[in-house]
Amino acid sequence: MGRHKTISDDAVLRVARQVFRAQGHTATTREVAEAAGISEAVLYQRFGSKDDLFFAAMHPRGPDIEELLGPKEPPDDAQSYLRAVVIRISKHFAEVIPLALRLMTHPSFDPSSLARAQPTGAAVLRDGLAERLSCLARRKRIATPSAAATARLLVSLAHDWALGGVLSPVSSRHGHRELKAMADVTWEGLRPR
Repeated sequence: MGRHKTISDDAVLRVARQVFRAQGHTATTREVAEAAGISEAVLYQRFGSKDDLFFAAMHPRGPDIEELLGPKEPPDDAQSYLRAVVIRISKHFAEVIPLALRLMTHPSFDPSSLARAQPTGAAVLRDGLAERLSCLARRKRIATPSAAATARLLVSLAHDWALGGVLSPVSSRHGHRELKAMADVTWEGLRPR
């Protein structure tokens, strides 16, 4: 009977993700194994190859819709809700974008594999937000001719802000204050009349 695992595959993938985020796909399996506290042999037994390990560790996970968007019937304070949602979505993108960039720079990256793994990732986020915005509109907490278009706008706003922070960390020093201000500008167009 073999020994029990002392570190789970998920924990190994978290460590590998940290190493690959810092060094890119040129990080060695020895560096990952040392950081995880296991041997390279164990690493290969669990993941087969360095490429398999890299893609398993760096593949962006789908969003946790409930965590990002909150309840299906948002609170009555629509402005605070929208601000909080835009910030949570931007934090999600700020985590996912660097992983996706590292993933796409790997020599073996196949763009179709990303689409196959998460065919509706962004759509689920937009649709979930549109559903919540529709609820707010029905309760007359926001005024919007299209919950779907408003959801796309808010998701795009969060994505743009997160991408700007990834590409130019120095310019993102204003942090969430700037993002809240952008959400407030959007709120002016949604405020019930």
